[in-house]
Amino acid sequence: MLARVYGGYKRIGFLAKRRGEAWGDAARRRHHAWSAQRFYDTAVRNQGLLIKTSQFLSSRPDVVPNEYVDVLSQLQDEVPPQPFAVIEREVVRELGRPLAAVFSDFEATPVAAASLAQVHRAVLKDGRVAAVKVQYPEIEALVASDLANIARFCQILNRLDRTLDFRFIGEEMARMIPKELDFLNEGRNAEAIGANFAAVEDVVVPRIYWEHTTRRVLTMEFVEGVKITDVAAIEALGVETADVAKILLVAFSEMLIEHGLFHADPHPGNLMVAPGPKLVLVDFGQVKDVAPAFRAVFGQMTRALAGDDDTALGRSFRDLGFRMKQDTAAGYEDLGNAYVGHIAKRLRASEAGWVDEDMFRDSYREILRVLRANPLIQVPPDLLFVGRVMGLLNGLSLTLRSRTNLLVEMSRLLDAHEGGTPAAREGTRRLLEA
Repeated sequence: MLARVYGGYKRIGFLAKRRGEAWGDAARRRHHAWSAQRFYDTAVRNQGLLIKTSQFLSSRPDVVPNEYVDVLSQLQDEVPPQPFAVIEREVVRELGRPLAAVFSDFEATPVAAASLAQVHRAVLKDGRVAAVKVQYPEIEALVASDLANIARFCQILNRLDRTLDFRFIGEEMARMIPKELDFLNEGRNAEAIGANFAAVEDVVVPRIYWEHTTRRVLTMEFVEGVKITDVAAIEALGVETADVAKILLVAFSEMLIEHGLFHADPHPGNLMVAPGPKLVLVDFGQVKDVAPAFRAVFGQMTRALAGDDDTALGRSFRDLGFRMKQDTAAGYEDLGNAYVGHIAKRLRASEAGWVDEDMFRDSYREILRVLRANPLIQVPPDLLFVGRVMGLLNGLSLTLRSRTNLLVEMSRLLDAHEGGTPAAREGTRRLLEA
């Protein structure tokens, strides 16, 4: 599938030189639509991590064409579900009791179906309304196969491209992804993040119902909300999308800067909006615990970007754990500017709340130029998921037409953190008023 998609774009690029760019633009749009549908079909057929890849791509309207976003967004929470008989068998096996002994009602049609599990609305015997997340049978073997294939793919990439050692991608995914298959771990993650936002009125984390939770079945509070990318539904609640964006960006800034524990998979299927507005966070399978030392250097990088300090930016890239073949200060300055420095400058100049497609395209070209001259031999694994979160937040900022700049917000939090403000907070608060 990937070979046919890639080959199609190369063919169009070759023919457009003869037939003109007008023909090329029309041909690319057709190929976008064809490729997105092939990607969707292949993901549904293979399941597992290919669906996660599709979810990520569909959340990046700032990077991929609209045709991909339109088609692949169906996989954010609308993966073709497993038959109810299969789900019922899994729940009964895990809880050790018939459904009727635990639930007074259990809806056969799922409210969401994703890459590793699907969620059903149910009512417990005591009247509590619950969301029951049920892991697909045999998904562990499928994930193990996917991870082995990713490791092989990274080995092939290393032979084809010497500018970067890609093994860290496979290694970090192999460390993080299996944790998603342990719903006891997910429940603990949810409680930890919920505790960090306990005094925040406009962030909601569902409560876990531990007495009906196992490693493969997670039973939690059912929280009503609309999908964060459903702009029409958000506006129907009487909520401005820019306000939702502010809550989202402040919440994730606090997780990264203050808490050191952050939700590492904020694609639209895992984020909802409730009246208020309130941000509802769900699915805590991917939660990243960032060490204080990394957070400190990450803060230094943020300061360097906000202050337009190329020397400090280069130094922070090396301190984060990047290593280049030619270990020079100038090399790390070039690397830092290529990855984020030039984008930050343009973002400040535009006063926009998101990075647009042109900025990413220019950054990509600059990264290739820098790495061809001075290849990377080591990348800090923590940045794989931090970078992914930043990309997803940028895509959501574009969709929600954010008025909040993530870099400015993180700098504000750093100032508050150094001034002791977070420790002095008392009572409840709203992130929208930050």
